[in-house]
Amino acid sequence: KALAALVKQWYQRRVRGSSMKEVSGLDTLLKIITDEELTDLHEGVIEVVGVCMLDSAQLDSMKDSGCLLTLASYITSANPSGQLNALRAVSTCSRKEENAQILHNNEVETTVMSVLGGEHAGVLSQACHTVSIMVANPLCKETFTKLGVVQALMKLIGHEDTKVQEMSSLSLANLSLNNKVVCLDVIHDENVGKLVEVLQTDTSPRTLAYLSHVVFNIVKFEALRAELVALDVVQSLSACLTNPDTDVCISACKALAALVADSSARDELLKTNALGSLVSLLRSSTNKEVLRKAAWTVGICVANEDMAKELNKNGALRVLMDMSGEDSASNLAVVALEKLLQYDLAAKYWHLGTLSQTDIIKDGFYDTGAHKPGDDFKSCKYLMDKKVDNKRAVLYIGTQGSEPEPVDLKSESSTTGSSTNIKTGRGTAKGKKSHKEEKKEELPEVEPPKEIKDTSKPRTDASFKEYIEEVNNTVKPLPTQIDQIKALATFVSNQMGGPVTDLSKFSCDLHISQLKADLKSNVIPIGFIKRGIYYHRALLFKALADRIALPSSLVRGDYNRAWNEITLMDGKAKHYIVDLMGGPGTLMEVGGHAAGVYKKL
Repeated sequence: KALAALVKQWYQRRVRGSSMKEVSGLDTLLKIITDEELTDLHEGVIEVVGVCMLDSAQLDSMKDSGCLLTLASYITSANPSGQLNALRAVSTCSRKEENAQILHNNEVETTVMSVLGGEHAGVLSQACHTVSIMVANPLCKETFTKLGVVQALMKLIGHEDTKVQEMSSLSLANLSLNNKVVCLDVIHDENVGKLVEVLQTDTSPRTLAYLSHVVFNIVKFEALRAELVALDVVQSLSACLTNPDTDVCISACKALAALVADSSARDELLKTNALGSLVSLLRSSTNKEVLRKAAWTVGICVANEDMAKELNKNGALRVLMDMSGEDSASNLAVVALEKLLQYDLAAKYWHLGTLSQTDIIKDGFYDTGAHKPGDDFKSCKYLMDKKVDNKRAVLYIGTQGSEPEPVDLKSESSTTGSSTNIKTGRGTAKGKKSHKEEKKEELPEVEPPKEIKDTSKPRTDASFKEYIEEVNNTVKPLPTQIDQIKALATFVSNQMGGPVTDLSKFSCDLHISQLKADLKSNVIPIGFIKRGIYYHRALLFKALADRIALPSSLVRGDYNRAWNEITLMDGKAKHYIVDLMGGPGTLMEVGGHAAGVYKKL
């Protein structure tokens, strides 16, 4: 009765080893464990002994008294209840580093290993849990590894019992942490396919989270990534991203972020819907850590152009823009957004309203106008498919299009605009033919080949192609950067209707509306426009400057204003705005009065 009361006292007050010393009950408890007539007390007594083992001094005395050997005999006994209690006692005491050392010195690892091949689910899960705790000690981890614990645990990750799955997965996660030997054992184990397979099942969230940690631990070693990718682990991790459990999503994000460094993993990632799932996490999750890890993973993925494009298709741009705030997830989203915009300058200009000197405009760029709150960035195809409206036209840059420029538009272009001699800065009068045009008329007409209509692109911009050829022949060879800037500014101005000193007397609205009607589209190739103002001219200047490697930036202002900034070295760097309107080629120092007037109404 006294001993039963002692066990009861422990349950009620959680008596520690020091209290046990005071009541001098430890020696008696050790005797009870070996007394077959008191088996009904064994379960409770072993739990009390486990608490006593937290005291390293008492653990040492238990070693000397043979108590550890007695516990070991319980672990290997045929009685599942005794095995469970003994394993719990070892688990409890091994949380302290010095205790784990004592257990290691007494070869407890071998005893625990002996039950990992058993059949009792409760004993198996407790044994795995014991391993997961003991391997925090480096010596215990090394010993378990030598004894073949990885192979034993790999057989259990597909066990029918959920708890066994969880604990074996946890042990593998702890074992493989910063341990290449263990990671190699996992990769080369005959059951490694089971690990990948379990990741795709509807099993316990804990199991999925722990196994994702195992994958993360493995892919940190560069030499092992390709082997893991070959096992279709990317597909498995992609499935984990859709799991409602936050820990599973966090672990899967970490593993995928580490895998992206491998080119074969990137190829596999593009075949799955993992990038779409990442965007969905950012869009729908309310868990800050999930948002952090998903934004971090997206930030790594956007370093690859193909993945950046795929993320954009899945709406990453809108989602990252909406993630505003001061928390760490928002900061990571900003970094990811900046990287993402580098692969889509049209989106960058729409969102930020500026393109730097290093942002090179290429074919396919389009200007939709300023970003408005709540707006989504639309694809060029979407904008082309929209019915013609009275809103601001979308300006398109490109030399290749869906079909040749219509004859009527070419005719209008040649009569309403002018060709320009760069060196003189004068335009050819309306209807007057240049010497080159006269020569061209002497050649026999050849019927152009029929082109297959590509409805994903605007009309072919023959004028812009001619502009590029002209500036390459006449502007690029000029000796100084200032000469090139002034000549290009004059050229742009002349193609857009010439100098404009009074904007109220220069209207381009009717011209643009007519182009939209003729093209049956809101998207107008830049070369079609022959009467343009600030934002038309600034875009054309930037597009042509980039073709001849003349550094310039493009900045959007309010009320259809836009301008180009260039940098000149005069002892130190000075920044100027290029006048394309009233005095084409005039340089106005940024911050000065003239530049301020140019940028505002």
